[in-house]
Amino acid sequence: MNESFLVVGSGGRLGRSLVDCLARSGPVAGLDRKHLDLSDGDGIRRVLDPLEYDHLVLTAALTAVDHCETHREEAFAVNATAAGIIAEVSAAKGARVTYISTDMVFDGTKDGPYSEEDPARPANVYGESKLEGERRVMAASARNLVARVSWVHGPARPAFPEWIIGRACEETHLTLPGDKLCCPTYTLDLIGWLDALWRTPAQGIFHLCNSSPCLWRDWGQACIDLARENGIPVIADTIRPVPVDSVPSFVARRAKNTAMETAKFTAATGIHPRHWREALREFVVQSPTFSRYKPLTHAP
Repeated sequence: MNESFLVVGSGGRLGRSLVDCLARSGPVAGLDRKHLDLSDGDGIRRVLDPLEYDHLVLTAALTAVDHCETHREEAFAVNATAAGIIAEVSAAKGARVTYISTDMVFDGTKDGPYSEEDPARPANVYGESKLEGERRVMAASARNLVARVSWVHGPARPAFPEWIIGRACEETHLTLPGDKLCCPTYTLDLIGWLDALWRTPAQGIFHLCNSSPCLWRDWGQACIDLARENGIPVIADTIRPVPVDSVPSFVARRAKNTAMETAKFTAATGIHPRHWREALREFVVQSPTFSRYKPLTHAP
């Protein structure tokens, strides 16, 4: 590809890795929250109007689910209104937009993974705001892309694996929801999938995640099992499953099943996303984040 890219959210978990990867093959620039306030519509236009780019990737969002639940206006301003303005400005330049969305646009009542054709009925404000963002981005140009992702983790910034492994190094008794089904998404795989889509005429909504749904508890158990296998001194053994509705810190409702299928992506690119366990193993083994837990094999 010879397109120039602009990544909005370049300081985030996906955005930082995306900028690094795109820089290897062509011109790319990044904007983080210091440079672009997504709650300021006029400011968005002032920043983007003078910039030249062929493709904008909007990875930035207000993703704190419980905060969104009690700050509805802020959630919609950042996740929907800002996305629409960015898409409108980009369309005027003839540039495409890829909007990173979420599995939380689904209410969890389906028996089995969701496809792109299933109706989106969010169970919380965060999901509502992201769904409205999808609509505004696609309304600005039919050439745009929406990528729904879930349980994103990767080397640029800590996420769930780092959190649960850290807890497992300090606590013996851990619990996680045993009735919440989803599909983890490894950022370095996600970047490859996005690149594959950008090389096709694909447009519209795509589900992008690693294969095989798993329970939240089982994802956590896999994290600490891999940590132990790789020499990280975890002291927790087995994570006890609990109902997701019983977690006292949750303000917003979590849908119990937001697993997504990726057949549409495979049909467009010929790529079958690898199993989440394989991706997780690569992350835990290779990430510098976990190296500090490993015992030294030689004198420092």
